[in-house]
Amino acid sequence: MADVNARILAYFDDEQLAALRRLYELPKRHSGTSGGNTAAKLLLGLYNGLRFPFDLTDLRCFDMVNFEAAMTVIRMDAPRCRAEVHTVLDAIYGDGFSTGDEFEHWAFNLRLKGRCKKEGLSDRPLRYIELEDFRHV
Repeated sequence: MADVNARILAYFDDEQLAALRRLYELPKRHSGTSGGNTAAKLLLGLYNGLRFPFDLTDLRCFDMVNFEAAMTVIRMDAPRCRAEVHTVLDAIYGDGFSTGDEFEHWAFNLRLKGRCKKEGLSDRPLRYIELEDFRHV
């Protein structure tokens, strides 16, 4: 698995990976805020845009640092998707958790159209990020 993760991560530079981590951790640090919800919705849109369309005017909710992180993540995904965002996040953290499962919980909690029913959610534990991890973002 480490070899697969290394191959995935090799497609991206440090700035791109840091931007993706920033957006992924934002809803965890600021749950229920406009910035946290926007980061979650953007990542959900990249995860499955047909189920979770993203309204571009929501980018106005970001401060400049998070806006630039969003643009970096969009640029790393748009021209040629080397790996989907949930796969890249799983490779970054390498902890055996499924970001895809976590994204499904996010969609359910945000009450987004296209979310799965509660009984369809995985009961696997979600990734918990230590506060020390936020110092690197």
